[in-house]
Amino acid sequence: MIDGYLLAKVVAVYGLVVWAGGLIHLTFAAIPQTNILDDRLLRLRLMAGMMKRYNPFAWSSLTALIIAATYLALHRGSVWLSTMALTVLYTAFMLDFIHSFVYGPRAARGDAKARRTALLLARAELPFVLVLPILLTALL
Repeated sequence: MIDGYLLAKVVAVYGLVVWAGGLIHLTFAAIPQTNILDDRLLRLRLMAGMMKRYNPFAWSSLTALIIAATYLALHRGSVWLSTMALTVLYTAFMLDFIHSFVYGPRAARGDAKARRTALLLARAELPFVLVLPILLTALL
């Protein structure tokens, strides 16, 4: 029989790698590369296509990560560490949710204001995503 604590650790690691790795790739490689395109419509189509492919992976892994991290935090001795890790994770989740389901679709349709807001949300989310591996490692 598989130990629930071990399974939660494995799920948390894979969830973090897929979700955070994808966000980091988009932030530092894919999105800056599309910005060199002169054709605005082509840039929007490329971004919409990337997000259409990435989002199912991201949201599946993020959901698994939240469940696993919450389980690990509830079974961890350090209340302070667990609270810090879950606060950072849930904050990143909320920012990502608003970005992906509110402003991202509007930006994909060409709304310039939504694009700026989506970019601000993504930039605000990035520090949380970068600190999560450290906090989650402490939960493992």
